[in-house]
Formats: sequence, structure tokens, C-alpha cells
Amino acid sequence: MKPQRKKQVLVFMLAPSLPAVSGGDIYAVNALIPFADQVDYHLFCYIGGDEDREKVRQHQALYDSVFRSVHLEMRPLMPFQLPKVRRALKMAVQALQGLPFIDASYCSRSAVAAARRLAREHRIDAIEVNSAHLAFFRKFLPKVPGVLISHNIEGDIFPFWMPAGLSGWKLRFMQWIAERSRAAAKAVEIENAFGFSAMTFISANDQARVTADVPKYLMPLHFVQSGAAYAEKSKDVFNVLWMGGFGWYPNAEGVRWFASEIYPLLRERLSQAGIVLHFCGGSPPEELKALHDGQQVHVHGFVPDLQQLLDEAHLLMVPLLSGGGIRVKIVEAMSAGIPVLSTSKGCEGIGATDGMDIIVRDDAAGFAQALLDCAADRPRLAGQAEAGLALMARDYSMEKSLDAKRRAYRDAGVVL
Repeated sequence: MKPQRKKQVLVFMLAPSLPAVSGGDIYAVNALIPFADQVDYHLFCYIGGDEDREKVRQHQALYDSVFRSVHLEMRPLMPFQLPKVRRALKMAVQALQGLPFIDASYCSRSAVAAARRLAREHRIDAIEVNSAHLAFFRKFLPKVPGVLISHNIEGDIFPFWMPAGLSGWKLRFMQWIAERSRAAAKAVEIENAFGFSAMTFISANDQARVTADVPKYLMPLHFVQSGAAYAEKSKDVFNVLWMGGFGWYPNAEGVRWFASEIYPLLRERLSQAGIVLHFCGGSPPEELKALHDGQQVHVHGFVPDLQQLLDEAHLLMVPLLSGGGIRVKIVEAMSAGIPVLSTSKGCEGIGATDGMDIIVRDDAAGFAQALLDCAADRPRLAGQAEAGLALMARDYSMEKSLDAKRRAYRDAGVVL
């Protein structure tokens, strides 16, 4: 009997996703790899240049284990990088096409042509779009069923940023562009204007906001539960961990707030309390780097493998003031049995409860005092770590995530 042809799925991503380090990549890849032997995945992702291309080449075996083919598309110039006339023309055309995120658009003739070619050559059965920034591919491949993997409501995180100093007709033109862009983002993410067959969401909060009559599935982020038992962690030090790239504005804003408002309340008490602060993330701001002393404060920068720091961490802190979506760092830490101290904004959408499986403080003085209290009461933190693990097992399991992916794919004609 002739073997049955595998379904062919074209996956769109903003950047090379393997090895998965960032939160978005982890979320996408964790729900891809388990099905790589059941369907043929074809990757379409953007690169910034030779450095990204070399990264893919170095990890070619890893890509080959997940994807049958890989297409690397040069990231187009953003509108602010274009000459004024070309910028205005491109933005006007995309506004008339109903495309969202016009001020940070990945849409280009080259990308659309490549996607259409790949769909023909590989006889693509369905597309999976990671990020509403790439939802336009569904518009230009209308006959191919599609699943939109919503990592968050991106219209919240990436509003249209109006250039400063405009006046007269230039201001009115840009206001028109902004209005069209914002309306298109709402139409795509909330009203399913591009006609996706199904949509998945990382949080119940995001899912509840979508009004479209489309199959909607909660696909939680998941990590394999790991890490040493909390009671086995070192008693000689109290390691507090921050992790997250500072290229994302809310992260940089959060550590600046920590450096200017929280750290001065802690500086003289860190050594006595045995607290050592570890900051991990690429491109740390100058205000944070100024705190590094190699003793009580370590600003590590980008760390390719966080496992040792996670194993040694007694607490994860998340002093965030803005942003949206699920904080991957909290799910990762809780899955590793690490208690979490956060602001309300930092743990938004997680479903954790202050005093039970997380500690929440929103003012600088309260945050600083909670950190000191945590260092002094490790038995209580051990209980919080267990409660966090229970929350992860209940609401963030691999089974729930993969079941949601199966159901969304089924709506697009792909049975897993």
C-alpha cells in the first residue's frame, strides 16, 4: 500500500527560532517539535543579515530535525529607514490594503512572492502564522487554511508610534496612517479580518477579548518541570534572578525603575541579608550596568544557557510597569520550582494568587521589603515554590498546550 502523504504546513516566524532562547521562540517551538514526525513543516523566517544566516547554518542539524525546508527572507527596511517619498508611498499602499502595524511592517513584494512560491512548490495544506505582524500572509494566500498563533494582543504592545515634530499636511497624513493601522490591527486580532481557520492564545485574558466567530483555543506556554528541590538550594547565599532581553522596552523600563527606586532601599542591606542579585539579558541599560559590583550585584548580559543560574536561584523578581501578554520568565521559573516576586503588571494573565503561589508588590518600598522578607523566610518560599509547581501542572501542562494545537490544526484541515 502506498504510504499516505504527510500534510505540508508552512510556518511563518519573525526570526530564526532554533535554538529557542527568547520567550516567543520557546512558545512556538515547544508546540512544533512534538508534531514534527507527523507533518512536514516548512519554515519561512526573516533574517537581518549574514549573522542570522550563519546562526542557522551552525544549527542546521537542529533545523533539519524539525523542518523539511527553511526559507530565509531578508527583513525589509522599516518605514523609518526609507527615504521620505518611498516611506509615504509604502505606508499609504499598506493602509489602503488594510494591513496592521504599518510603522513596523514586514510585508514586501519579495516576501509575498516567496510565500506564494513555497505554497505551490510544497503543495502546502495549511499555514501557521506566529505573530500578528505576519498575519498579512493569510491575506495573500487566501485559498490556504491558516492558524494564527497569538503570543499576545500585539496591538497593545505595538501601538502606532507617531513621529515627533510633524505639523500641517504631514501630521494629518500620519494621523490617517495611524488610524488605519490601529483599526487594521484590531480587525485582524480581534475580528479575524483575514479569515484564519482557528486562533490560539497564550492567555485566557487575550482569548476573551476576541469577538470573532472563529474557533478559539487556549494554548498555554509549557516547560518541562525541572530543577533541584527548594530545600536543597544553598543556605549560604540568597540568589535573586532577573531574566529578559532589554531590547524590549518594558524590560528596560522595569530595571531602570529597580535601579532608581528599589535598589537604593536595598543597597546597604544586601550583604547582611546574604542577597546576591543576578541580571541576565542582552543590551542592559547603563543605569543597570552601573550597579554591577561583582559581589552583591552581577549584570551578566546575554547568557546563552541559564540552567545553572536557574538551578541556583532562590527567587525570580519581575519589577515590570508596562507591557502585555504572558511573562515567559514567570512560567519558566515556576516550572523550575523557583518562587516569584512580581508587580501586578508583571504577572498579569498568569492566574497566580498573591500570598499563595506568587508575591505581588507594586510600590518600590513594598517590593524592596518583600525581597528582604523572602531572604529571611526560606521555609515560606519553599511552600510557594510547591504551589507554583502545582499551578504549572494544572494550567500550563504540555498536554493542554498540545491538545489546543491539535484542535486548531484540525480546523485548518490538518489532523495530528
